[in-house]
Amino acid sequence: PKGITTRMFKALMSKDHPEFSSNRQQDAQEFFLHLINLVEVFTMAKLGYGLLSGQYSKPPAKCEIIEQVMKEEHKPKGITTRMFKALMSKDHPEFSSNRQQDAQEFFLHLINLVERNSTGLENPSDVFRFLVEERTQCCQSRKVRYTERVDHIMQLPVAMEAATNKDELIAYDLKRREAESAKRPPPELVRAKIPFSACLQAFTEPDNVDDFWSSALQAKSAAVKTSRFASFPEYLVIQIKKFTFGLDWVPKKLDVTVDMPDILDINHLRAKGLQPGEEELPDIAPPIVIPEDPKDRFRNQFMEPPDIDESSVMQLAEMGFPLEACRKAVYYTGSMGAELAFNWIIAHMEDPDFAEPLTIPGGAANSSALPSYGQTALANQPPEEIVALISSMGFQRNQAIQALRATNNNLERALDWIFSHPESEEECVNTSQAIDSEINQNGILTNNDEGSRIKDGNGRYELFAFVSHVGTSTMSGHYVCHIKKEGRWVIYNDHKVTSSERPPKDLGYLYFYHRLLG
Repeated sequence: PKGITTRMFKALMSKDHPEFSSNRQQDAQEFFLHLINLVEVFTMAKLGYGLLSGQYSKPPAKCEIIEQVMKEEHKPKGITTRMFKALMSKDHPEFSSNRQQDAQEFFLHLINLVERNSTGLENPSDVFRFLVEERTQCCQSRKVRYTERVDHIMQLPVAMEAATNKDELIAYDLKRREAESAKRPPPELVRAKIPFSACLQAFTEPDNVDDFWSSALQAKSAAVKTSRFASFPEYLVIQIKKFTFGLDWVPKKLDVTVDMPDILDINHLRAKGLQPGEEELPDIAPPIVIPEDPKDRFRNQFMEPPDIDESSVMQLAEMGFPLEACRKAVYYTGSMGAELAFNWIIAHMEDPDFAEPLTIPGGAANSSALPSYGQTALANQPPEEIVALISSMGFQRNQAIQALRATNNNLERALDWIFSHPESEEECVNTSQAIDSEINQNGILTNNDEGSRIKDGNGRYELFAFVSHVGTSTMSGHYVCHIKKEGRWVIYNDHKVTSSERPPKDLGYLYFYHRLLG
């Protein structure tokens, strides 16, 4: 009989797959999961082709326009932002919903997706990747500690105290109060005008660290921390931290204008490392404090709240992360500072219970869940039972660990990852060791191999795009984007695309700069 046989279908779907392209007996469920993965890859390829080819950006023919007008269905054809978001947000508990989301969080989500799924020689997200040098100085011993961490966004605080129109703001506030008491319409909005130089100055100012554990004193002490660029990325993303909390801890948006420059030079923010005359803090980890069993200490239904550094919690919450996730991050890193907690958040953003309320471990028996110094590194280890299961199938242990880390500890996807990434045992061992060295006891990136992924260069940039939040509340509104195309600005507002004569560069939330050569 003529027709499409199952063998033809299987040969086409299994092409280049090390297992399914063979004549060995295979599992139907694994083949089905392989087909689902192919569908996702095909959908992604179709979207990528549609965006890059320009086939869907052409104006319709005259006859098509007449037909659309006659039917009153004049809708532009093309790839909508909703299609892209639906594909990128698939299976994500927050971004797959219709709730209001943060553009900075979604950008980090995209970076995370690219990091996890990049299989080429170069990772596309490396163009945003840069190293931050953090210098922490103990106020008592005057000794210092230098650490480096990877980041993708430069976050600038809004220096409200540096507003240049304070008199106008005071007058506006009085008029607004009078209008509210008289039940009249509010006056015309007056925004605070913040110089960009003030925001940049606030970024460079030292931060106080109240409960810093000093290895020189073997005790907690006050410290100051400063951040500088250990490298400059090819593309610099700047976030103006407009979303914060009021005195009543209610989220609010700072309605301000910032005079963002078209040409930006941050070469003066280059890190210089350990300076002559500075003495480093000893490389000694703080003691691990394990609390007593609550059942032995409390015989009633009430328990003391966990010792959580609320200042670190609020510092993370201002970045846009869920409050409960921030509390868990600070708790599981032993309240050792916002930087360690931030690394914990990045490593656990895809967890199903990421934003669920913090559940305190019941006792010392569950010591693996207790706060400890370096918990981030321990959390990076896949479950031993899944590693053993994959190893029992004949794969190397290091290969199993690498596959699980690349697929968020999903057994089926890890097996498919192994089949699609055949490599020798020696290569796998080297890769696994590189991943292990990525996070040291402090949970801070120190591996020198990461330097090969850093595209360092000149610190002069030119603005080419920015994203703005339209609305007065953190819980509503939408985003629009401006991109500089062929010397002119174009606004993208969902499916509405048009030229922008006066782009509101002072009202942006995320700004994108590209490096200038020379």
